[in-house]
Amino acid sequence: MVPVLSAYMSYSLAEKPGLGPGFAAGLAADLIGSGFLGGMLGGLLAGYIVKFLKKNIPAKGTLAGFVSFWVYPVVGSLVVGLLMLFVVGKPVAALNNGLINWLNGMTGVNAILLGAIIGAMVSFDLGGPINKAAYTFAIGAIASGNFIPYAIFASVKMVSAFGVTIATVLGRDLFSESEKEIGKQTWILGLAGITEGAIPFMIEDPIRVIPSLVAGSAITGSIVAFFNIGLQVPGAGIFSLALLEGSMSGFIIASIWFFAAVLGAIISAILLIITRKQKNQRKIH
Repeated sequence: MVPVLSAYMSYSLAEKPGLGPGFAAGLAADLIGSGFLGGMLGGLLAGYIVKFLKKNIPAKGTLAGFVSFWVYPVVGSLVVGLLMLFVVGKPVAALNNGLINWLNGMTGVNAILLGAIIGAMVSFDLGGPINKAAYTFAIGAIASGNFIPYAIFASVKMVSAFGVTIATVLGRDLFSESEKEIGKQTWILGLAGITEGAIPFMIEDPIRVIPSLVAGSAITGSIVAFFNIGLQVPGAGIFSLALLEGSMSGFIIASIWFFAAVLGAIISAILLIITRKQKNQRKIH
């Protein structure tokens, strides 16, 4: 899993030539025990190293194929591998182990706070780097035997889409026709745990939309953490309902988990409506 994550991060920066070095960085992270933090760092290093090579050694002329298929991946893999094994790997491994120990020791109020933080991160940029950091943290927690963070992540993934739909239905006079059309569809994406349906609203008015979504998501995360609901199989949305774990019956756990997302969405929707009203009133004046 770590090499795949590293390869994906490297690819996002350097495209296809970054895949090999990114995968190599992930293997090195696994080898030295730096976990998902090491994998993330390795993926970033690999991506930027290959990007540097592409800029300074352009693939042109008769040697274009050789440069693209040998120089970029081989040199990139060697450099990032050496950096991971002998420079940054061990400090990151120590940090990763410290985070895991801190996570495993979280109970009571601290666990609820962690739930709020993960929830806020998920909806802060809707699939961006902060969202991905929350995902990586949750996956790393699964690897260490703590299944609560991923249950939080999976529940909160529904909040932004549900919130947008509720807001555009209850406050239909406050939104444009295109926004209302988007709102009609985003709840379906939310059921599958896809946050990106709310991105048009965030782009249009980030100052008001982001805090609204973050507030509802933090509430959802806190509720899931409070009831110690766990999920040890990566997934999101309603597809996770049957896989949830907790101290109560499966039906009760699933109901709490799902309605935590609905409650968070309602809170976000109320805030979206209030802030949209304020925005429209300022336009009038």
